[in-house]
Amino acid sequence: MLRKILSKTKYFLIVVLVGVLVLTLFPTILDGGSAEQVQSFVTRFYVQCLERQPDIEGLNEWVGRLLNGSKTGADVAEGFVFSEEFTGRDHSNEIFVTILYRAFFDREPDAAGYKAWLERLTGGMSRKSVLDGFLKSEEFAGLCNSYGIVSYAGAPTYTASTYSGYSSSGATGFQAGRKVNFIIWGDDSASDRPGGRVSGRTDINIFVHLNLDTHKAYLVTIPRDTWFGGRKINGYHASGGNAGAVSAFEQFTGAKIDFYVVTDFDGFAPLIDYFGGVGTTVEENIADSFSGCYLTPGIHHINGTQALALTRARYGRSLYGGGAYARERQSAMLLADLLLQKRSMVSSRNLSNFLNTMGQYVWTNISLSQAAQILPVALSMSREDIIITTFNSWPQWFGKSSAVGYNEAEKNQFFRNILNQ
Repeated sequence: MLRKILSKTKYFLIVVLVGVLVLTLFPTILDGGSAEQVQSFVTRFYVQCLERQPDIEGLNEWVGRLLNGSKTGADVAEGFVFSEEFTGRDHSNEIFVTILYRAFFDREPDAAGYKAWLERLTGGMSRKSVLDGFLKSEEFAGLCNSYGIVSYAGAPTYTASTYSGYSSSGATGFQAGRKVNFIIWGDDSASDRPGGRVSGRTDINIFVHLNLDTHKAYLVTIPRDTWFGGRKINGYHASGGNAGAVSAFEQFTGAKIDFYVVTDFDGFAPLIDYFGGVGTTVEENIADSFSGCYLTPGIHHINGTQALALTRARYGRSLYGGGAYARERQSAMLLADLLLQKRSMVSSRNLSNFLNTMGQYVWTNISLSQAAQILPVALSMSREDIIITTFNSWPQWFGKSSAVGYNEAEKNQFFRNILNQ
């Protein structure tokens, strides 16, 4: 469907531009292989249910069984909740339900759900039945999908086909007139990870505000661990798909989002190579053995493998706040470089081959009318027209969750200022 709709050159160009924005971002979410994902999943149950770090023997046992498919996410959950270590604590119903929310939904209990579960327990429902209710929920399935794990035996598979491809919103304009707001997501799924290409966590979140009159674009990086609504903001896509995530990010930013663009792990390095590499600026010495990035300060022309390593590099970083903040900023810089350098490569002569590459990895609901209005602005922009920024935030613990905190009033004013540009 995407290839058919993009047969008009103008529309093709703008989706290419939007797609380039996305595909330069998503590699920053590659923190490790599938084994690391599964280890993180198991570790959360040790922390949330048993209030301790995992012992190596127990961790390896659970991880091994999840990786070979002999156990599901529900098996792990039941193993922890009905273990002697957990039941021996003799938790009250209130604490029991709270732990289930934190462990299985990655958030604090909502008032209505919390009240309903307590009433059922008081009325005689067994804890096993309550647990089954959590384990068969879409929210737990989303959590498992975000780690590349099957939630329970016979559970429906939520693959990329449930959200991928092109699906026009049909909009003829933008909700804020000549100002465009859209969201770019890098989803942490891939064909070679457990569960395949699923609707997972958005570990890269870029809010884009584009003024069609001033030709200025504001790229706002939103840290993946940002705490919002009693959970990390990157989990809304895993549990609610595109619609649920759009709603959450609209609430967080205070903006109506005109369209989304989403991609996953697959295809980044080959795409960069397809473009012939990209020139980008590195502003500090990077020697990160984890990502394999070793670059000195200066301008570097890098290939796909090098670009992947650069956008993953977070160890030993000091600029832009260091760590994950640094790689988010570095990725946004690479995004701007790629957009400005490679626009001239798109033409009617290479349309078919280029679509064969792009059509597999970018999903969006931008409409033809919206794309036609954005195109001339995107083609006329200079590097000075692209402002990369973010709101003030910091690492913070919320209960037992290590996340990113911020001042609500300051964050809201920040986005109001962006939207007024």
